[in-house]
Amino acid sequence: MTPLPDSDLMIKDVWPLPGRAFAIAESPTLGVKVLEWEMATDGWKYIDDGSQGEFGLGPYVGKMWAPSENEIYFTIAPAFVYRGTRPSPGAAWSWTRDRLVDFAAGPTHAAHDHGYPSSRLMNGNLSALGVWGVGRDDVYAWYSNAVFHLKSEDGGAPTWGVEYVAEGTEAFDEHLFILAVGGTSEAVWFAGARARGIDGCPILARKTVDGIVRIVDGVARNSAATPCLARDGALFLGTAPGWITDLHPLGDDAIVALKGRELVTLATSGSDYVVRSNAVTPVAMSGKPQGFYSFWWTSNEVWLSGYSQLVRGDTTDVDAGATGLATSTVSLTNIPLDVPLYRVRGTSETNLWAVGAGYALHKTTP
Repeated sequence: MTPLPDSDLMIKDVWPLPGRAFAIAESPTLGVKVLEWEMATDGWKYIDDGSQGEFGLGPYVGKMWAPSENEIYFTIAPAFVYRGTRPSPGAAWSWTRDRLVDFAAGPTHAAHDHGYPSSRLMNGNLSALGVWGVGRDDVYAWYSNAVFHLKSEDGGAPTWGVEYVAEGTEAFDEHLFILAVGGTSEAVWFAGARARGIDGCPILARKTVDGIVRIVDGVARNSAATPCLARDGALFLGTAPGWITDLHPLGDDAIVALKGRELVTLATSGSDYVVRSNAVTPVAMSGKPQGFYSFWWTSNEVWLSGYSQLVRGDTTDVDAGATGLATSTVSLTNIPLDVPLYRVRGTSETNLWAVGAGYALHKTTP
């Protein structure tokens, strides 16, 4: 456990670097806070400028991304992308922000706003808001049903141009959401949900030099028993509930996606896709989320974070469809913590973070 500056921080995302990490948190007393951890002090400190607490901002955050130790992006409701830069570690940060456009059709649904869909499986809301980059000059952000690309036109200052809008709602209570973006410089994947009420279908689109094609889709039904049915002309990822909420590329032609309680691998095979699904069953807890929030993948191992648990397995076993994953203990208590762990992410097997409500857990052992 690494010491936090305040006890009521709900850390929603972390971006680790060698010897350093950044995190974004929500707090009922402090509002949105951005933090930096340094190995030299093993401590977290606030680095935001306080503007995140202005009237009209919040109350939730999205995902974050940092291309280097001197540049960081994070997202905050209703639809803002912040960018921070500094000349060197230890210097003061400078912050700018931009507001993304809401392309969602129709009014806000009673179950969620356009950037905060409610998930029955996760027993709460997920943020359809985030930022991610292939590199510092190739950055994407998303909000509601749209993906944006940071571009510079005619040598001017970069602006957030529209890259993709997920369209095609089929009922008054249906919305489409983007929940994750990831990939490589050759292929970027846009993942999310076709939400009907608080259930629905996963969606997944792929961007290459040939354009953007929606690969995964379904017919959403406002039914807890069968929330999604197969759609003609699209890949169907089964009837198990869950939206795609996290992605990890396996080169230019394959991706691993987190869908509720499943890790799904999609790989190109000519003009078709080969799909493998591996169900991962979390420890059942009444009234708590029954899926996972995030996962982290290396050539050797995979970690998943959920409510009160971290699950680990070997990637070779998972890729082969095996289910040999085990719950990890936490050295603080040696038993599961009774809190959500929203993000697990690392740079290596000896620099791994798991963060959540009141905790920033750091693993440095193999």
